[in-house]
Amino acid sequence: MIDGWKDCENCKDKECYDAKAGLFHEIICWKWEPIRCRCGGALSTTRVHNGRRYRHCYSCHFEFYEEG
Repeated sequence: MIDGWKDCENCKDKECYDAKAGLFHEIICWKWEPIRCRCGGALSTTRVHNGRRYRHCYSCHFEFYEEG
């Protein structure tokens, strides 16, 4: 079992076949790399607050809200 943070949703490689198919890896994909903030820190999984979806940066603590 893998850490839920290290799945296709949190990988910067959005061209990966598995990500497009909606498949999540049982083991870490060799191409997996976290989505990075402008500061270089890793972003969290998608979170929801008051109906708005966002990601939190673990380094600078900025929150990036998803549009739409």
